[in-house]
Amino acid sequence: MASPRIRILAATSLLSVLPTARAIVFASTGDPSFNTTAPTGLLADSGWQYLGRWNGFVGTQISPNQFITAAHVGGTVGGSFIGSNGQTYTTTGVATQNDLAIWTVTGTLPVFAPLYTGASENVLDMVLFGRGLGRGDELRAPSATDSDNLRGWTWGSNSTLRWGTNQFDAAFTGFPVVGSALAADFDRLGGASEATVASGDSGGATFVRNGGRWELAGVIYGVQSSVRTTPSGPTVSAALFDFGGLYNSSGALIAADGPIDIPASFIVSRISAQENQDWITTQVPEPSTYAACAATGLALAAVWFRRRRA
Repeated sequence: MASPRIRILAATSLLSVLPTARAIVFASTGDPSFNTTAPTGLLADSGWQYLGRWNGFVGTQISPNQFITAAHVGGTVGGSFIGSNGQTYTTTGVATQNDLAIWTVTGTLPVFAPLYTGASENVLDMVLFGRGLGRGDELRAPSATDSDNLRGWTWGSNSTLRWGTNQFDAAFTGFPVVGSALAADFDRLGGASEATVASGDSGGATFVRNGGRWELAGVIYGVQSSVRTTPSGPTVSAALFDFGGLYNSSGALIAADGPIDIPASFIVSRISAQENQDWITTQVPEPSTYAACAATGLALAAVWFRRRRA
């Protein structure tokens, strides 16, 4: 079934939010300490070790002296990048394409991520990383006819780096600002670490498990988030697992109540897209060789999402 048409909000946008929770939003918990250390077990080495901090956001190390992030998070040449080892590196240049930015730094970064170049992201396990807003107050659809009218949670407050899990559901070409993109739904029954993104998570990374190795598949751009609980009420930003009984910013019903959730999705720039692979190759010397030897907002767009996962 088709998901509702709703604005995609670049995840740097800072709207009025309640300071009640922190970081990436989870379906299972609002605990501000949840998933704030590197994943372990089956998710060990799934990307945390490649992440640094850039301009208050996440940058992912992809070569001995380069990291990638979202272009819309900004930054200037001469700025400081805090590497995965906690050391500070100075940026000396930047190249951009669509909403991707590759920054070059002085010195040598300790590790760098392998890049996913396949075309099967939607069947692979995925881990996402970000340092944005988290879970705030419950958001309910007051006019809903179902017994449980909970639809998600408003965005909360800022926090440290966190991780969650999800799965990609759809791929797009010609997506506004991003170009080639991947989308992932926020499912309320997706598991203990099922997560979506919020303001401040822009530039964050999504990794997929390709065989026995975790590879960078996407850079976070934005998320479906702006709704009203009544036709004339205020527009709020929220992490939503069901649009049923909610309204868009013009006061029109997004989706009627029903027994099946219609979840919001978040969008990432797709690393495996040929246009992005060609561009990365021109910026990063022999990125596939580097990968093999690795040690281990404010733009708005409209889109129709096709839901591909039951």
